[in-house]
Amino acid sequence: MDVNTLLKSDNSCHFSFTTKCQNGFTLLELLVTLSIVAALGFILPSISATLLYSNNIAVVVNKIAGDMSYARSEAVSRGQNVELCKSLNGIECIRTAQWESGWMIFVDENKNRKRELTEQRLRFQPAIDTVNITYRGSASSHYIRFRSDGATGVNGTFAFCSDSEGQYKKALILFRTGRLRLSNTRTKGKAISCASYRK
Repeated sequence: MDVNTLLKSDNSCHFSFTTKCQNGFTLLELLVTLSIVAALGFILPSISATLLYSNNIAVVVNKIAGDMSYARSEAVSRGQNVELCKSLNGIECIRTAQWESGWMIFVDENKNRKRELTEQRLRFQPAIDTVNITYRGSASSHYIRFRSDGATGVNGTFAFCSDSEGQYKKALILFRTGRLRLSNTRTKGKAISCASYRK
């Protein structure tokens, strides 16, 4: 079979350049497609930023809530005081930096709220650079003590901000019993301020 016969028998458009077989966009279809692409170009970055900031908050809230639940559980099971404190290196507690600079959990055998080198460190969380974390407690704002009955004996609130405008924020409210509650506001409905956001 020669080439001419093949061309005549082939109903596809592979070898034909007639207008009947040409497929493409009309001008109207092309304009509609370009409009959709342009709109998505404006919308997608905004959606991506929202998801990123919201995810950052969720991850950090889960980290510290998980660590506090762990500290409380260890205090009960060991029958000893367990401390959660700010720490840069996982060796000693600090009072100068913010909570996003890192924290650790240790067994406070002598109940002096300071980690001695002989006291067991249970967990260490290095610095987090995606979210600001502030804590205000009815006692110290630098540490939280869990007693052998699981209680802290103090009330406090962790506030989380991932932007200066305060669009992405959460609060973790700590009760004297050692239990936690996630909230969109501070205690008594007070707004979470992110005005002094630390970049």
